[in-house]
Amino acid sequence: MGVAEILLHTHDITRGLSVDWRPPPVLCAAVTGRLFPDAPHGDPVDVLLWCTGRGELDGFPHRESWTWEAALAD
Repeated sequence: MGVAEILLHTHDITRGLSVDWRPPPVLCAAVTGRLFPDAPHGDPVDVLLWCTGRGELDGFPHRESWTWEAALAD
């Protein structure tokens, strides 16, 4: 969840400052796989942003609310 917080809040801050930045896809894939196990397939950055209500994803309605699943370590 810490990685998700850093990626998502950095995304929010950079958007607010009009800085062109996207979270690293490999980290987004890891976060999405861990915290959003039912997430749809697609570009990892777009999927993470969609899962957290920060972006649009073709074929899926905009998310107004969300929660993540804090999975136990394997």
